Amino acid sequence: METFRMRLRFLSNPRVSGIILPTNLFSKLQLRHRQKITVMLGKKEVVATVLQDKRNPDSNVIKVTTLLQSELGIPHGGLIQLKLEDSTLRIGPAIGIVTTGIRRDPRQPIGQRTSFFYKLLQAQEGKGVFYYIFSPHDVDWSTNTVNAWFLRKGKTGGYYWKKIVTAMPDVVYDRIPSRSAEKHEAVREFKYKLASYPNMPMFNQGFFNKWGVHQILYPNPEVNEHIPETYTSPSLATVRNLLKKYTIVYLKPKNGSLGYGIVKVVRQSGGGYTASYHNGSGNVKRQFSKLSSLYQHVFRSRRVGSYLAQQGIPLKTFHGRPFDFRVHLHKNQQNEWVVSCTAAKVAGSGSVTTHVRTGGTVIPGDELLHHLYGKQKALMSERISEASIRLATAIEQAKGIDLGELGLDMGIDIHGHVWMFEANSKPGRSIFKHARLKQADQESRKLLVDYSCYLANF
Repeated sequence: METFRMRLRFLSNPRVSGIILPTNLFSKLQLRHRQKITVMLGKKEVVATVLQDKRNPDSNVIKVTTLLQSELGIPHGGLIQLKLEDSTLRIGPAIGIVTTGIRRDPRQPIGQRTSFFYKLLQAQEGKGVFYYIFSPHDVDWSTNTVNAWFLRKGKTGGYYWKKIVTAMPDVVYDRIPSRSAEKHEAVREFKYKLASYPNMPMFNQGFFNKWGVHQILYPNPEVNEHIPETYTSPSLATVRNLLKKYTIVYLKPKNGSLGYGIVKVVRQSGGGYTASYHNGSGNVKRQFSKLSSLYQHVFRSRRVGSYLAQQGIPLKTFHGRPFDFRVHLHKNQQNEWVVSCTAAKVAGSGSVTTHVRTGGTVIPGDELLHHLYGKQKALMSERISEASIRLATAIEQAKGIDLGELGLDMGIDIHGHVWMFEANSKPGRSIFKHARLKQADQESRKLLVDYSCYLANF
């Protein structure tokens, strides 16, 4: 059944659960005046009386009585979507972002991450959705409601946070902030109970493990050309064999992020080895005559079992410094993967990684590709995007879960071949701070809403 975009208003009536629709919508939905019908918002439903607005037959306004508003937990009026599905009149969609660390402070309800969620919720503008943030503690399972934070627009045009009890959402976007938060009892219980709800999709659940991603992609003939040779819990012999083949090897934590704990090992042409890493205060480079000494040094304070050894790729350079790309991908409202942003990250002087915290800089991907490839820029950009979409598709199919966004760390070697180094299920948004990536930032946030509408069947 077709989805209609309407303006929702409330009619003061504390005694009747009613919804008033204009005549043109009445005929399209094939409803009868004063018919009893189930009205649904998120996972909450109420039997109401549907009435016909004959005075404004072609209006795009629907009216809900204040009693029905209260019973369903409709948080606000304005632009919404409406559809008839299996004899149920659905209002929505209700999209909930679940996270932890929520506070009662209306100025900063999510603490230091408030601005992050503020920008996410701004993407609801013009979309006709109910969009909110909540924590597992905010759910009342007995009433199918959640005490959530909404970002509302004031009369002067500014935004403010407002806490409202509303219906459990149609779809949940998982933004639990860390692996440690994932282990909290409240989070585990929430996800367990949510899994038992019928037709309750939650996308981007959990965090990826580097080794787990490698295991599903490396054997896949559709994408394995983009995956470096990698081993888990690397022994000294494993590292030595890799260095014989590739000269450069990276030692990476399986569950690391932001480049923490990465060690670059290089076999020197004149003999000996170097280990480069960031020690928290700066970039360090140490020489070793024996690989065994280097290995002992690296794993003196690190568990071998928590590390990977990965083939080093001779990356293309920009002004003499290696770079890679953060490719931000989203599902759209047609459930198709699209690239919303490609940003180049150029390594800082002496840095092992391209991360900004270790001196790296962000440049819009198109600008860097134009500088390096000139007229071939479009070809290289398409090569990166096409590989990224194939990789995202392969990850989603192998994982068997709903994914609405991915952040892939991609690179181009000196021969022009495209590689993938890492996949992130909860990609950061620091690349969007670049002044020339603001439009991509907006597009990215809107696509999250679009995919949520798809999952909610609106």
